[in-house]
Amino acid sequence: MEDVRDIVLKHALLNALRHNGKASEKAVLGKVIAEAPHLRKTIHEVRRIVSEVVKTVNSMSIEEQREVLERTYGREILEVSRKPRGTREGLPPLPGVEEARRKYGTITTRFAPAPTGALHIGQVVRAAMLSYLYAERYDGRMVLRIEDTDPRVIKKAYYQWILDDLRKLGIKWDQLIIVSDRFERHYEIAEKLIEGGLAYVCTCTADKFRKYKEACAECPDRNLSVEEHLRRWNDMLEGGYSEGEAVVRLKVDMSHPNPVLRDPPLLRIIESTPHPLKGFKYRVYPLYNFACAIEDHDSKVTHIIRAKEHEHNAAVQSEICKALGWEMPIAIQYGMVYLEGYKVHKRHIREGLRKGELSGWDDVRLPTIRALLRRGIQAEAIRRLAMELSLTPHDIKLSMETLYALNRKIVDPIANRYYFVEDPVKVVIEGAPLPIDVKIRLHPQHLERGFREYRFLRPPVEVYISRRDLEFFKEGHEVRLIELFNVRVKEVNEMMIKCTYIGGEVKQGIPKVHWVSEPYLHAEVMKPDGNVVRGIIEFHAQNIREGEIVQLERYAFARLERNEGEVLKFIYLHN
Repeated sequence: MEDVRDIVLKHALLNALRHNGKASEKAVLGKVIAEAPHLRKTIHEVRRIVSEVVKTVNSMSIEEQREVLERTYGREILEVSRKPRGTREGLPPLPGVEEARRKYGTITTRFAPAPTGALHIGQVVRAAMLSYLYAERYDGRMVLRIEDTDPRVIKKAYYQWILDDLRKLGIKWDQLIIVSDRFERHYEIAEKLIEGGLAYVCTCTADKFRKYKEACAECPDRNLSVEEHLRRWNDMLEGGYSEGEAVVRLKVDMSHPNPVLRDPPLLRIIESTPHPLKGFKYRVYPLYNFACAIEDHDSKVTHIIRAKEHEHNAAVQSEICKALGWEMPIAIQYGMVYLEGYKVHKRHIREGLRKGELSGWDDVRLPTIRALLRRGIQAEAIRRLAMELSLTPHDIKLSMETLYALNRKIVDPIANRYYFVEDPVKVVIEGAPLPIDVKIRLHPQHLERGFREYRFLRPPVEVYISRRDLEFFKEGHEVRLIELFNVRVKEVNEMMIKCTYIGGEVKQGIPKVHWVSEPYLHAEVMKPDGNVVRGIIEFHAQNIREGEIVQLERYAFARLERNEGEVLKFIYLHN
């Protein structure tokens, strides 16, 4: 529980400094669960840790509390903690903003996805959304860069998908760069490095160079003349080498303590796979770090917001910039976000697609942006989630319930209400004073939206309830049919329930159950696990527009995907 203790310590120190040196266990526990909702599963253990840490923190002087907080989490955390969460102002300030403005006139952030599949929530909630929000906050620029430097793993369709998904999320960019459009610039820089004796063409096999690397020894190619390496470079471009026979490497130090910096590769040959945009026009492709260093410099990127897993990449990019005399952008690194219950890596999704286990990148079981939007997650909910997660340096296990809670607040005021009954069971009621006219608001807080109206003319009154509500219908028990009347159960069997009318006034203390009467429509609800629930829905549901989100009362929020006349097909959003 070391990570838990770390989170608890942070919130205990913050709470103590806000309250004259004395933290509240209850307040700290609330903050910890808000940051890491998955900890509810071990709440008793978390409560014990909170109690221990709060006692330790409260034994410190205020000066000690401040010193520990700043030493452990950085001085900026105090400034951030004073600002309200869930607002643009609540994001921690970026370092070096004024210097960037003096040098470039503005700050510039970037989001640089590869077109290897649809964007997923893990990519977007921080790298994309925070880059956009910070550019917006500081009246800066955001660059969208499509990093298409490996034709073996990219597809043409994904270029447009990236643009479409970001637009649907309300993310705007000021400049769009397709890296493959700029390969000539990358060749220019590579040649400059070779001419300066700062890079060389290595013809070692991958296995052979690995042995040199492990032994901290230079490969024989490294110290050949600049003229020889320029000749080899030209051969790479002109077809003198085949795939895997030559790479351009940056000269760093083959005895460097960080193995990643032992002459890292910059460009390699790929000739067996056509590029989706360029075909076979190019055969020498820049590697990720080389492309990043050049594009960040040329786009005047001042701030990079990325996961801490890029620490090794950052080290390589720093060496490239050093060799070229360029200044590295400021990198702000955040902890990884792990989605509970999901394998979000694109290789897992691609494998599922190839095996036919998934219907597409928008399969409701996936955490891709396309799938979440299809279900009815609102762009604003993802924006709010980005603000909530902010730049927390700790890894977070994120439950989708956190996103659902934010989304619920957004859709609840706009979602009209309807009754849906899964696995219906008929209820026959005798003795009701007919005729009865029923008016049920489309939304309880919005009278102006109108009503769903029903009329019962001839006895007996017949309605349908969900089989899961059978537990309330026991002989002799009373039940309220919501917005209709109260009944007493007379007889129950598998196919039908017989009841007697016992009045229209709302009675406290009896179960309340929704219902559907004839005429009705059939409905299907696709659940997040891909299973489909079938049932019936009230006739007024035919007025729901495709794409509209509604609340199926006592069941869930859902988005109508298709209205096929007799059958309405919904996608389950969340409860």
